[in-house]
Amino acid sequence: MNHSAGIARLLVAGAALAFPACLLLCALRLVLSHQFLRYEYTRPGFPVDPYGLTTEDRLALGFHAIDYLLNGEEIEFLGSLTLAADQCLSGYKDEDTCPMFSGAALGHMEDVKFITNLAFAFGLGLAIAACATVILAGRCAACLRAMLRGLHLGSMLTLATLASLAVVAAATWDRAFDAFHDLFFAAGTWRFPFSDTLIRLYPERLFVDAAIVIIALVAAPCLLVIYLYSRARIRWH
Repeated sequence: MNHSAGIARLLVAGAALAFPACLLLCALRLVLSHQFLRYEYTRPGFPVDPYGLTTEDRLALGFHAIDYLLNGEEIEFLGSLTLAADQCLSGYKDEDTCPMFSGAALGHMEDVKFITNLAFAFGLGLAIAACATVILAGRCAACLRAMLRGLHLGSMLTLATLASLAVVAAATWDRAFDAFHDLFFAAGTWRFPFSDTLIRLYPERLFVDAAIVIIALVAAPCLLVIYLYSRARIRWH
């Protein structure tokens, strides 16, 4: 009896923790896509580059960083890229081309790729473990119900967390943005002048929109789970 209760508690805790983590990583993967970036670049109201990159320029150049984050290439994949002379800022006007990304930006992108790979590797392992657990739990009605309780609990906690983060971000976005970067990156490695190509291609508004999309993509399945669980409980009783 105690053994079964212990397994049930473990399944509840595991599902409550794994479900929002998987949702978050899936949402992150959807945002790290050509489709999302293309939508952002072409939607009305997206900030223009004050240094001259057009929407067509951004569409031609912006996908490289996403490709780098998701492929197995080294930083030379970005380091070898150049801008045409008319896209370069002062200091390169007499040259035919200039480096697309500064050395500091390349270093930051290496850090971003390391964290991205680590997160997706963790997510893959979590997904495999979750699938194996579902298969095993499917043979035991009590275990399956425990997992469903965990999904419900995880969904409730996730929605509460998202609501809290949304309020904080809306009230103090700059602080939240800085705190997020300070959490994952060394001080002084992620701040760049507005003239840097990294900022010209990926302005702050892009990250605001990405955060909104990620919240929506995570919240929607949680709401669905809460609804389905309430219906399932009615049938159980």
